[in-house]
Amino acid sequence: MDREIYLDANRDEERIAITEKGKLVDLHIKRAEETKNVGNIYLGVIQNVLEGINSCFVDIGTGKNAFLPLSDYPGDIRKGERIIIQVTKEELHEKGAKVTGKISLPGRHIVYMPGESGIGVSRNIKNKEKRDILRDMLKGLAPEGGFVARTNSQSLEKREIIKEAKYLVKLWKNIRHKEKRARREGKPQLIYRETSMVFYALRELFDENTKVFYINNFGVFKDTMAFIRRVDPSNRHKIKFYKSDVPLFERYNLESQIENLKRRKISLQCGGYIIIEQTEALTAIDVNTGSYTKGSNREETALKVDIEAAKVAASQIILRDIGGIIIIDFIDLDNKNNRLKILNVLRDEMKSDIARIKIFPMTRLGLIEITRQRRKESIVDILCRPCPYCEGSGMIFSETTMYIKIKRELLRKGKDIPSKYINLFLHPRVADIFDEKGFSMIEKELDKKIKLRRDYKMHHEEFKIST
Repeated sequence: MDREIYLDANRDEERIAITEKGKLVDLHIKRAEETKNVGNIYLGVIQNVLEGINSCFVDIGTGKNAFLPLSDYPGDIRKGERIIIQVTKEELHEKGAKVTGKISLPGRHIVYMPGESGIGVSRNIKNKEKRDILRDMLKGLAPEGGFVARTNSQSLEKREIIKEAKYLVKLWKNIRHKEKRARREGKPQLIYRETSMVFYALRELFDENTKVFYINNFGVFKDTMAFIRRVDPSNRHKIKFYKSDVPLFERYNLESQIENLKRRKISLQCGGYIIIEQTEALTAIDVNTGSYTKGSNREETALKVDIEAAKVAASQIILRDIGGIIIIDFIDLDNKNNRLKILNVLRDEMKSDIARIKIFPMTRLGLIEITRQRRKESIVDILCRPCPYCEGSGMIFSETTMYIKIKRELLRKGKDIPSKYINLFLHPRVADIFDEKGFSMIEKELDKKIKLRRDYKMHHEEFKIST
């Protein structure tokens, strides 16, 4: 399917949006003050080895120890040893980064793995003859280590593969040189930083399916063109400099789609909707029929809504980059074949997901459990923060609840106020319900006059009683 890539680069942040037929399917954001570590290579120092959980913690010089499974390190390790590792998963909340000792250097068409041996080919390349040709091309190109041919390598000529392989081998030699220097200095430190977002996009997202790649920063555009002329000159015509008074993301309806990522409720075209609730432990997605009632019976109605919900839920999971445990509560289906149909729709929709994912069969209660690799903060966590009103619960007290609560406080405190007048400061929305319901009974019991003072600066749940 044709895709479009949009890079919005300014001094505060870089954003890369990927669309298919105008629909946002992927989003990457890097803020100027943030540091992205996935792909970075460090010389670290083992702090402690935990045999019970087959792992260890490594000081990589970032202030928080990284987590290294022993199965991800080729060889024995001991406390105090200095090792070279690569970050595979960003720090999340209180957890340190996850690292591996199995280094890989991805290029645009091939991946070089210095500590491995042998030649691999992407499973997406099905043609046996093509697979054999790629293996032959890569043989003997590195004195140590192995290669994996990526999916987009199958149309390359041998000279192009040799050129990229030499570049990656040279890059590894430079990293080893920096490692030796870092060992002499004797402290944990970064020895290789992963490339910028624009080169990540060129390497991982820009391929034969890309129709156009818009860039709104001329300096970044020039660097991109210089790079693509060296590695993929036949596709340089797809890269366009965007110059207009209308911001790039507004021009292509991306801002409004990004705004929707913070919504809990996602409407379906059929009239149903899904509710997405993200917590630290898991994410729950609830499917509802809403206004859809066109089915000839309950089963048909539920099936129609569930199919559309499965497609939308899959796209939202990928787009929001939701990781960990995900539970989707579909509308109950009595027919076993219909339950299987929903499972297959969900699996088909998530085939494009690059994260490791496992989808379990639907239960009789209509639940499907998904486990998805969590590599970094979800897009919602990057874009949003918990509401200062509800502190992330999604709830605040209703006006009626506040009315009853304030009345109770007036009756409790009002008797001790010596003045004949009481000023009640509160949010205007809550003041409106006092106007509606009145408070003559309270005034009569307290034998005092109450004056409402509306204050827009006050929290919805805040009020003040004074003279």
